[in-house]
Amino acid sequence: MIKSLAVLCLLGFCRLLAADTSDIRLSTLEWPPYTGATLPDGGYATAVVRAAFAAEGRTVEIRFYPWARALSLAETGRIDGVFPEYYDPQQRPALLLSAPFPGGPAGLLKLSHRAISLNAPPGAAPADGFSQLSGLKIGLVRGYLNHPRLDAEPGLRREYARDDLQNLSKLLAGRVDLIFIDIKVAEALIREHFPDQQQRFEALQPPLLQPTLHLAVSRATANAEAILQSFNQGLEKITQSGELQRLRQAYGL
Repeated sequence: MIKSLAVLCLLGFCRLLAADTSDIRLSTLEWPPYTGATLPDGGYATAVVRAAFAAEGRTVEIRFYPWARALSLAETGRIDGVFPEYYDPQQRPALLLSAPFPGGPAGLLKLSHRAISLNAPPGAAPADGFSQLSGLKIGLVRGYLNHPRLDAEPGLRREYARDDLQNLSKLLAGRVDLIFIDIKVAEALIREHFPDQQQRFEALQPPLLQPTLHLAVSRATANAEAILQSFNQGLEKITQSGELQRLRQAYGL
């Protein structure tokens, strides 16, 4: 009897260990070159997330959705987390944000024949020129974190799309005057979907943001803090080993 109990306890302990190292379920979106179901390694951000967890002995299951859906699944605890996210904890109270890893510049894109500029006063931030955009229609993606001034500036007309590709199509069709987009994402989508019209697009300079990227873990998921700690520790390991820099170079970031 004692031996049987010991065996059962050992089996139970093994199950606890197995549960502790079980797959982590994450959601993301189609956002090349950072994420994409058909990209090598799932894209730069996907490769970073997998490598960071692998450094801690964890494996990850990643599912692709439209961003609003990917975000909702994480915020309601139906999936363990979502990535890549910009840093704004006040806008994402249901999520725990990880340590940062590098992203690319984000800014406003227009059609090259349009005489639209963003001339901030000398020494001011680029966003201080937003008043010059009064009356223009700005294309944003539903559920994205944008430049905070872009979300709040009076006089701007905001129109929302399901994703960046839809916004690029709306820009080409003249349905919006500008779109806010990660510049690397714009370049990748234009190369793939509008290869003959690349010269029609122009980014306003300078970019508005150079945001860092983050894994966002649902506060509603079991072991949320442990998942976040595993990622942060793994991210530090791949940073120190040079693997993170190699991934940046491989994806042109």
